[in-house]
Formats: sequence, structure tokens, C-alpha cells
Amino acid sequence: MKFSRNFKNQIQTVATAMAILLAFGTAAHANIKVSPSSVNFGSESVGSTSGSHTVTITNDNRHGLTISSVSSSLAQFSFSGPSLPVNLNPGQSLTGSVTFKPSAAQSYAGTLIFKRSNGSTVSVALTGTGSGSTTPSAVAPTISTQPASAKITAGQTATFNVAATGTAPMTYQWKKNGAAISGATSSTYTTPSETTADNNAAFTAEVSNTAGNATSNAATLTVTSSVVAPAITTQPASQSVIAGKTASFTVAASGTAPMTYQWSKNGAAITGATSSTYTTPAETTTDNNAKFTVAVSNTAGSATSNAATLTVSASSLLLNSSASSLSFGSVNVSSNSTQSVTLTNAGNSSVTVSNVTVSGAGFNASGVSSGLILNPGQTAILTATFTPAASGSATGSVSVASNATNSPDSIALSGTGVAAVNHSVSLTWTPSASTVIGYNTYTSGTSGGPYTKLTGTPVAATSYTDGSVQAGQTYFFVVTSVDSSNVESAYSSEVSALVP
Repeated sequence: MKFSRNFKNQIQTVATAMAILLAFGTAAHANIKVSPSSVNFGSESVGSTSGSHTVTITNDNRHGLTISSVSSSLAQFSFSGPSLPVNLNPGQSLTGSVTFKPSAAQSYAGTLIFKRSNGSTVSVALTGTGSGSTTPSAVAPTISTQPASAKITAGQTATFNVAATGTAPMTYQWKKNGAAISGATSSTYTTPSETTADNNAAFTAEVSNTAGNATSNAATLTVTSSVVAPAITTQPASQSVIAGKTASFTVAASGTAPMTYQWSKNGAAITGATSSTYTTPAETTTDNNAKFTVAVSNTAGSATSNAATLTVSASSLLLNSSASSLSFGSVNVSSNSTQSVTLTNAGNSSVTVSNVTVSGAGFNASGVSSGLILNPGQTAILTATFTPAASGSATGSVSVASNATNSPDSIALSGTGVAAVNHSVSLTWTPSASTVIGYNTYTSGTSGGPYTKLTGTPVAATSYTDGSVQAGQTYFFVVTSVDSSNVESAYSSEVSALVP
């Protein structure tokens, strides 16, 4: 095919333009320099690491760029340098080092690849030869069995064990709370005798070989105080109860907790009686003189208490009165007189009053009501009252019913009603030698007073009649005089009067 000269010139122009574009498109790589472009490590013994070679990459662009990663195509070549990504401004450089560790006797050819954030790469050719015999690479340790926590008593030792996989030989180092323990360099470590100061100490083991190391989890050591066998400090006390009641026994013991308890009755263990206090069921007289003991135990030993004796007595219910009869004598009609009697629980069990009844005209009782409970030794006051409605003798009784064996307790009552008779005592005296406005009269039931004033205001008369006296009583009287300034004289001589 033939082309005209103009057409050939056009093709040349297009080719030139494409060359310019291609040159422009690759300028980005041309302006990123890596030095050196290749590294030859020569011969290196298998398993050994070569000396390092420096590799530098420089940004010759007019704009900044980012190196996002560096990788090696073969594991035998290793790169170390600054943490990536790294931003390089125009003119800045990134410098790292490359080493060679052959794993076999052979030649190696690899590539060190610098990758930009836009995806483009710059490479360095890497070569080297392994010499000598081929040996397998060492495997770093891995903990396969962790040391277990331990619990001991003060004065004892504790043993910790660790197991690890990896390439032998592996030297071991035990640590206590992060500090290395001198001489603790095997897979098993036994502590010296421990104290409570070592409670909660943490033990770890570091296992290492030529390829690396591994540290175990921490094992915690729990150290408790030495166990002290029980000793009885308070013996159970003997008890006395009434049939139908329960009894309680208590023991106290020293020693290391926890402690267990087992009560026995006449040498036989009591089911469920496993605390420091034991309360019996309701007892009967067949349990009189039963013996109760308790054994206190812990991991160090046991101690048995002295025997406590249970005394069970038959129930007695007695309600006694201080008098079997009450006599009120003569009492004016429509007046009253009271007398009291004491009721006492003379038994060993509680007595409950169920009813109090009174018979006989003019008699009544108070102070003791139905439902009253008297414990052994307790008392209650029963008050009886005689209020005659007519003249003549009267008889009656008070009956106290209860659950006592001697119930009912009956108290005889007697008295005589008499018609009321008015009595009076008339007093006269010699007028005062001084000028006075009147006289006050005083009375008392006791000789020498104290006296009660009978007159409201001084009276001018030299006589006074007391109409409030009662038959069968003795009264004592005195008189005073009062002057115009209302100054009262001392008492006169005392006189007495017996009302028949």
C-alpha cells in the first residue's frame, strides 16, 4: 500500500504525540528514586541472618506522595523501617534496611516492593545464596498447660507446673508478682513454706527458646491461717423443766472456722442437732436425768463437751389463798367495808383463772378477773366488799375457779348490817382573856394530830358540836383563838372523846 507524503507526516505527528503522552504518563515513576535498585547478599549460612543493607526511596516529584506498605516476595528477605504509611513531601526520603536469612542451601531471587497509596509500586531486586546444610527453623514456645492456682495453709508449700510446645531446648523462668524468682528455672516450681503475707500472690512462668518466648497466665496462691482444733470454752448447762416444756442447751468453742456440731442424748447422736444451740422437743418425765453432750469438729480435730443433765418434773398446778374466810363485823346499812386476800400460784406451772363468782347479799369482789394468768410464785390481790342493804347478819363466799388441781378456791364471807345511829360530840371552853374575834375547832383520829379544821371561819361562841363522828371511834380535839388581825393562837390542850 502506498501513502502520500502528507499522510506519512500526519502519522509521524501522531506517533510523536503518543510518545510524549507515554513519557508524561511514566514520569511519576521516573521521579520516585529507589537506591540501590538491587541488593545481592552473596552467600550466607543456612539459618543465619546476614548483615543489613540500606534501601532509600526518595520523592523527586513536585507533589507529595504516600508510601502505604513495603513487602517482600520471599520470606527469606526481611525489611525493617519506619511505621507505615509514610507521607513524603517533595525531596523527602524513606530509609529502611533489608536482611537475608536462608532456610536452605540454594539460590534466592526476590523483590522488595514499595507500594504507594494510589496503587503504583517501585521495586528493588534482591538476591542471595544459602550455604551449608539445611536445618529446620526453630519453633517459638506456646503454653499448652497453664499453671493452676493453689490453696494452702500457712506453713505449707505450693507447687506450680507449666507445659509448653516448641523447639527444644527451652530454658524456664518463674516469676512472683512480676519479679523473677532466683533458681526457679524448670517447668515445675515449688515455693518455700508460705505465710499469710503471701496470700493472693500471682505466679507466672516465661518459657523461651532461640525462636522466641511465651508467658503463662497468672496462677493465684491462696494462703489461709493454720487450722486450730476446737476447744470448748463454755460448757452446756444442766436444765430443769416441767413435763410438756422444752429445754435449750448451748455450747461455745474456740478454733478455726468452719466448725461443725453434733449433739447427742445419752450417747446417741440426735438427728438434725448440728448447731451450737439445741432445743429439745416437749419433754416428758421419762426424759428425767437424760444426759446431753455435743461434739465440735473442724479439719484439725474435735472436742466433746461435758454432759448436761436434764431434770424433768411433773407439772403441779396449785392456787392458794392467804385466808379461808373474811369477817366484816358490823357495818352501817348503806355503808361499806372492804377486806383483801392474796392468791398465790404455789405450783410449778402457770395457773389460769377461768371465773370468779360471789354469793351472799351485800357481798362483792374485785381485783381478779377471768383469764388472769399467774406464773409460778406470782400473786394477785382479791378485794371483797360488804355493803349491807338491811340490818342483820349476812353470809356469803367468793369462789375462784382455775385450772389448778385444788380448784375452786373458796373464801367464806360474813358480816352484820346495823341501822345507822347519829352521834355527836359537844365541846365547851373558857373564853380567852385577850380580845379575840372568835375561835377555830380542830379534830384528829390520832392523838397529837395532824388536825383537820372543822370551822370555816372563826365563831364567837365558846362551844362547838361535831355531828360527823362515828360509833366505836375515838376522836381528839383542840381549839385556837383569832384576834382582829386574823392572827391565830397556838393549839389549846387536847381533849379526846370515845363515841359508844
